[in-house]
Amino acid sequence: MDPSPKTRLDDATISPEASIAEALARMDRAGTGALVLCTAGGELRGLLTDGDIRRAVLRGASLGEPNEAIATRNPITALDSISPGEALYLMTRHDINHLPVVDRTGRLQGFLLRKDLVAKDDLAEAAQRRLDSVIIAPGASITEAISYLDKAGTGGLALCTAGRQLCGLLTDGDIRRAILRGIPLDDPCETISTGDPLTALYPVSSGDALRQMTEHDVNHLPVVNADGELVDFLLRRDLISESGPNLSAVIMAGGFGRRLIPLTDTVPKPMLPVGDRPLLERTIEQLRRSGIRDVNLTTHFLPESIIRHFGDGEAFGVRISYSNEDQPLGTAGGLKMLKRPEGPFLVINGDILTGVSFRDMLLFHQKYGAELTMGVRKHEVHVPFGVVECEDVRIKQLQEKPSLTLFINAGIYLLEPSACDLIPEGERFDMTDLIKRLLDEGRTVVSFPIIEYWQDVGQHEDYRQAQEDVRGGRI
Repeated sequence: MDPSPKTRLDDATISPEASIAEALARMDRAGTGALVLCTAGGELRGLLTDGDIRRAVLRGASLGEPNEAIATRNPITALDSISPGEALYLMTRHDINHLPVVDRTGRLQGFLLRKDLVAKDDLAEAAQRRLDSVIIAPGASITEAISYLDKAGTGGLALCTAGRQLCGLLTDGDIRRAILRGIPLDDPCETISTGDPLTALYPVSSGDALRQMTEHDVNHLPVVNADGELVDFLLRRDLISESGPNLSAVIMAGGFGRRLIPLTDTVPKPMLPVGDRPLLERTIEQLRRSGIRDVNLTTHFLPESIIRHFGDGEAFGVRISYSNEDQPLGTAGGLKMLKRPEGPFLVINGDILTGVSFRDMLLFHQKYGAELTMGVRKHEVHVPFGVVECEDVRIKQLQEKPSLTLFINAGIYLLEPSACDLIPEGERFDMTDLIKRLLDEGRTVVSFPIIEYWQDVGQHEDYRQAQEDVRGGRI
């Protein structure tokens, strides 16, 4: 969408270093009631409203101070793909009148005012679309629920009978726990849902809804009428501006990609195009969208092509540093070369295409007090023969062509800095070696089931599948 006329954007943009007095004059000319703080390169740094200025004057602030000192540093924003109805819904839920619109790198693209989006029909339409997307029948399978969650993007679904009568709440956390317990995915989703979830009675204010969710530590709040029918579905993320996760990331991008020869004769595997851009660019974009800004790339094979494409990362909305391995050090050995992180950090293989929520993975990691969390993927193996279970020569059981459910390593990890102490210096050392050492020492290692899209791009067939999935909009 074209979120606002260029003249408004120019008039309503100001440097963070400009004085409060300059901001006053600019705001008077713009007539927008707020200004957007941007760097010379267009990166959004904050939002300054006339209310911010009034409060600063009442506190006795000097008009010569830089305006960034009184501005909101992390304002609520929207991506430039947002529709007018969705923008109005977001502004109404947050009770704000100004909405900066940015691209996926955090650069300002537009500036919306609520007074320009007063079409109540648009707001009702956006709310109705969300409501329709989160409702699922209690008898639908867990597999169907995973598909619904993927499309809704809400992290939760409302289980409703006919007439939208609410009878349960199903979250992605419920599904992950069910997978770990080995519950069949063709079971009804009501068997793993919360049957009597926390609800709010319509109408409910944003403040009251947020207080309820905070008090009960939940991220989803179904809103029902007096008859118990679902009329709205609130997310905590809509009611509070959350900063990105306190995470840095390491991408292992040094592999040769021998199984993809001849495609990788002159191109590093992570730089192979998937759709309209390299696989590695898609991974960095997802990190950026998750709020991760510091990214280290470990390289070995043809590192100059990676460095030439990404540079310092500024054009991609992140800060990139590089660690080149003269000799391949495995999937964990290169971590010893890096500066020790101050907090938990993400490690992801450079040949992974996924839609996993890194924020959810961090919350899971912290909840279980893990030193290392491994992303795992459920994988079924169909045995084409009858399987015989024996005790000595006696047959105990016979299964005809069974399916075995296994968990495979998804190539995504969360580590505490202390885990790096067990990595030897300058030696080849894989993540599996590190996990074994952690387990031998009795430290906590947990598995995080990935229910979102995931595809390893290691072989020609996998690469073709990834291309089809991107073209088909599945990732």
